[in-house]
Amino acid sequence: MCELKVVRGHKVSFSPHQKLFHITRPNRNFILVQQAANGSPSSVKLYGSSSIHGLVEDIRETPALATDDWDLIQRIFLGLRPS
Repeated sequence: MCELKVVRGHKVSFSPHQKLFHITRPNRNFILVQQAANGSPSSVKLYGSSSIHGLVEDIRETPALATDDWDLIQRIFLGLRPS
């Protein structure tokens, strides 16, 4: 499962139910974050569910599985090894 979040700042908002889902089901679940930017291209980053605590605190301090690389994102979704 993949959840899409669009953020404008440095923190991602989750409901208590969303947090619980990602904490209790960290395997093969992902969070795709698009950072909205005024007038410039936005960045898309993929995180594993286990990164939820870092996303709530500060997205800049949380390492992404993939950044702006749709081929790598697709490979991760399919469970394939990155090339």
